[in-house]
Amino acid sequence: MKKMLTLLLILLPFLAQAQLEVYGRYTAGGTVEPNINYFLSKKITQKIALTFFGLVEQKWSEALIGATYSPSSSFSVGASAGIEHGTTSPRFGASIWTGKGKTSFFILGELGSGKENYLYKANLFHKYTDRFTLGLTAWRLHGIGPNFRFTIPKFLSTIWVMPAFDPEADKARLMIGISAKI
Repeated sequence: MKKMLTLLLILLPFLAQAQLEVYGRYTAGGTVEPNINYFLSKKITQKIALTFFGLVEQKWSEALIGATYSPSSSFSVGASAGIEHGTTSPRFGASIWTGKGKTSFFILGELGSGKENYLYKANLFHKYTDRFTLGLTAWRLHGIGPNFRFTIPKFLSTIWVMPAFDPEADKARLMIGISAKI
C-alpha cells in the first residue's frame, strides 16, 4: 500500500494541473517570512477533481487532500482535510470560487486545533487585460489590501504584489510573490 501511495504521489503531478507559488511576507520592522505553496488538481470526472495543497513556512507547514465539485464553469466548492506541523490533530479546509467574465471571487477557510488556529482568505479579482489583474484580498495573518498581478503568458507565471494592513497584528505588511503553472 505504501509503495502504491508513493508511486501515485510521484506520478500525479505529471497527470494533473499544478501551481507552485513562492512569496515573501515583509513586515514593518524588517522581518521577512518566506513561504512556498503547492497546489495540485486532477479531474476524475467532468465535475469532480481531487486536490492537494501543501504549504511550507519557516516555523509552520501543512498538507491537505480534498475534492472540488464544479457543477458549472462559473462555480466550484471544495473541501479538504489533512495535517499541520506540530500537532496531532487534523486540519480542515473549505472553499468557494465563482466567476463571470473577467471578474472572480474566491473564499477559503481553514481550521486546525484550538480557537486561534484558523485561516481565511478572500480574493476579489478583475482581469483588465491578458497580463494585468487587480484585486482586493483579505487574508488572515497577512492583511487586507489591493492585490496587483502581472501575468507572463510565455512562462505560465504571474508576479504579484500585495501591500496590506493586518488589523489583528496592527502592522503593515507587503507580500511579493510569483505563481507558476507546472
